[in-house]
Amino acid sequence: QRDPLFPVTPTKFGAPNMSLESDRKAQHARQADEAIGQGNARKAAFHLAKAGEYALKLSDKSEGRVRHNFILEARELIELSEAFGVRADKEPSANGSEAKGKASRKEKAPDAKDGKDPKEGDGDDDWLVTEKPKVRLADIAGMADVKRKLQEMILQPLKHPDQAKRWGVRAGGGILLYGPPGNGKTTLGKAVAGELEADFFYATGAEIRSKWHGESEQRLRKLIQTAKSRPVSVLFLDDVDGLLPRRGGNSAVDNRIVVQFLNEIGGFEESKNTLLVLGATNKPEDLDEGVFRTGRFDEKIFVGLPDLEAREFMVRSQLGDAPADPLLNVSWVAAKLDGYTGSDIVAVIQSAKRAGFRRSIEGGTNVLGLDDIDTAMKTIPSSATPELMREYERFAKARFK
Repeated sequence: QRDPLFPVTPTKFGAPNMSLESDRKAQHARQADEAIGQGNARKAAFHLAKAGEYALKLSDKSEGRVRHNFILEARELIELSEAFGVRADKEPSANGSEAKGKASRKEKAPDAKDGKDPKEGDGDDDWLVTEKPKVRLADIAGMADVKRKLQEMILQPLKHPDQAKRWGVRAGGGILLYGPPGNGKTTLGKAVAGELEADFFYATGAEIRSKWHGESEQRLRKLIQTAKSRPVSVLFLDDVDGLLPRRGGNSAVDNRIVVQFLNEIGGFEESKNTLLVLGATNKPEDLDEGVFRTGRFDEKIFVGLPDLEAREFMVRSQLGDAPADPLLNVSWVAAKLDGYTGSDIVAVIQSAKRAGFRRSIEGGTNVLGLDDIDTAMKTIPSSATPELMREYERFAKARFK
């Protein structure tokens, strides 16, 4: 028996004026589920969108955790609606010979070339980065502690297999990279794959979840199984908090995806192949507790703001060959940018360069000056606010106490 798309039992609310929206949301969810069972993507998309609309109305009338859950449910419903809308647009209109042809194609025997259903296995390599990353750890400025941990967990055991076997140390495992956005977490994953010349699989939580109902868990399983099948591979899950949120909310889909991940990853250490699972998140506190158990993300590494060495490297790289005032000292600029994320630094330098370029074509000073940097910093403040950094401190204390 197929699982319903969403529970259809209306939630009981204290406020009587919320019952209408709750009933309507449940009704549209029921109708969407029926449409999916009938294979009617267009109808499913419509009812999913309406259910999402009523979930948003309910969030407006709620507070605290209940409001948060309604917002998450609305987002999920709308994402599913969009996915079904795309699918509906690709489907031919079901009339006459078209419909018959579609039905006959469905009943066809497996492809004679390989004895498999042509659809079977589709998507196995959807997330494989075919051009292996060229970046190396040495190309990344700063992050000495992070790079050392990556070396210990996968690079050194593979480079010294006899010693690793003697000590009972296996390459691979799970590492969660967390910290403010824009500081090179994805680049670190590519650098590890580049060092190993390994297969590099990359996916975001939104990409896996944007498939139509019932397919999310299957796609996740195929992704992990394909990565496991390679002799050496790196599986990078970006925005992993969107894929593995805390269970217990109103989303049955969330719960199933988390359970699927825990089942698939829990046994990868028994494989003869080497798999490094890297998860990256800006919101580690939103992750389900299960992903921190042994055999999943055993190591948690904070990827913080760039240090002075890294900031100098970024400033120098971004300035490039732009005409700069001799008084524009790279170290001075890097010191001023203390507290900025990597992406913030790129934005500041690019903004300053555009100001200099604009001035030069208008007949003004043809060099990049200190004032250009100061002006850019006033319009582009650091995105790593003190409150954001305190959240990471609270997470570390709670997780590592």
